[in-house]
Amino acid sequence: MKIFFSSFIFCGFLSLIFTSCDQPAANEYGLVWEDEFNGSTLDNSKWTHELGDGSQFGLWGWGNGELQYYKQENTSLGDGVATITVKEESVGDYNYTSSRITTKDKFSFRYGKVEARIKTVDGQGFWPAFWLLPEAGEWPCDGEIDIMEQGHTGASSNVSTGAAHLGNCPYDAAQHQYVSDAATTPESFANDFHIYGIQWGPDYISWFVDDEMVFQVSPEDYNSNYVWPFNDNQWYIILNLAITPNFPPNNQTQFPSELQIDWVRVFSL
Repeated sequence: MKIFFSSFIFCGFLSLIFTSCDQPAANEYGLVWEDEFNGSTLDNSKWTHELGDGSQFGLWGWGNGELQYYKQENTSLGDGVATITVKEESVGDYNYTSSRITTKDKFSFRYGKVEARIKTVDGQGFWPAFWLLPEAGEWPCDGEIDIMEQGHTGASSNVSTGAAHLGNCPYDAAQHQYVSDAATTPESFANDFHIYGIQWGPDYISWFVDDEMVFQVSPEDYNSNYVWPFNDNQWYIILNLAITPNFPPNNQTQFPSELQIDWVRVFSL
């Protein structure tokens, strides 16, 4: 499968000019945390299930008007893979269920390299994500790092997007900015496992798909009225499979469908 990288920064050229574009070599990183999902149940020393519709946090629909209700039962392990299954079933006012797992209050970090090997999912309405939030952070002033988001606008997940959000608090749409870019493929990322990750250090974040750099951001890419939040706090991992209200499932969307995670790894310099 050929993957095309639509980057606004070509690091091989710009590294001659901007030192922040240089990426550490693989042997400069050391593994500090991992989950290979080799057990029969999710490791509760590493992960927590976030359940429901987010209303317990004052975020109905998890802040996006999402259409699913998260359940613990929709996460399963087998053959060294964690599977999040999205189902068409009713819970209260919701017609779909799925799962969301997070390392909040169990593992957090800042800087280094974080990667996951994931097989995503095709189907209109599905919104798989692998992302980071700061512990005890406020959104958007304390930031959000989206390592991988896919699909949800059509039947095939042939675009994989990364983004970094920041802004002012309390939230106002006019006081929020994000920079994003994407890798594309003529087929679908859901056809096989791919490695999605970032390399992250002071004043830069770089996105990778299958070890190829997609793009990079730095404070200069954002409005100078906003504070760059990515040099502060400790950040935790989230993996989830949502259903977007913007392009809801249609009669071609298959239920049940699965998001599969082979492993998640975090490295420090």
